[in-house]
Amino acid sequence: MNNWDKIWKNRETKLSDTDDVFQMFCNLKRANGFDTQDVDNYFESFYEEWLERTALIKELCREPLESVFEVGCGSGVNLYMFRQLEKIEKLGGIDYSGNIIKVAKSVVDSSDISCGEALDISVEEKYDLVLSDSVFQYFQDAEYGMKVLDKMYQKANKMVVITEIHDESRKEEHLEYRRAIVENYDEKYKGLDKTFYTEEMFRAFAEKVKCKCVIKRPKNMIYWNNKYVFECYLVKDN
Repeated sequence: MNNWDKIWKNRETKLSDTDDVFQMFCNLKRANGFDTQDVDNYFESFYEEWLERTALIKELCREPLESVFEVGCGSGVNLYMFRQLEKIEKLGGIDYSGNIIKVAKSVVDSSDISCGEALDISVEEKYDLVLSDSVFQYFQDAEYGMKVLDKMYQKANKMVVITEIHDESRKEEHLEYRRAIVENYDEKYKGLDKTFYTEEMFRAFAEKVKCKCVIKRPKNMIYWNNKYVFECYLVKDN
């Protein structure tokens, strides 16, 4: 088991309040740790990516989404956006960082936002879309990640979406890049390994449960990590 749980559980953040949706989006992304690059159009590219991803979700689902639950919801940025831009009222989420979940509760009015482990989610309360954004790489291993996927699928009425899945086939390329840009990378990140997955793991899961599986690569290349990850969209046959 790696030490990412300690990093996230101890992470603290101060949130500046604003009525501007884009500015709040930026603030919440920073709270989630997306504050490591200083390049032009950094947050604009994430915002555009969110809009494109949501358009794809609606295209694949083909039915209106009335509820969204997020595993590893962090600061609540995705839930906030679904409320503000898609006018979805029923929202829920779970995250194991007690500090950052306070931020989510401050920006999303919901009684179903809690602090806990991903595997602790109840499958009794159903949601149309169950999402996990940039979280699976922090799980202790791929076996744990696939168990979480199974619970997410049970919880979803219509669709499961997982983003920023670290690609096993690009692991060495990924590590070489990190070592090139971070001095003493292996020492600095000792005990902070990322968990990698294969596309086949998700295709095999989809075949087992008999659902549609779409694997795609992110378009946002400003964010360096996107060169080494993929996204998975699982659509239930309603």
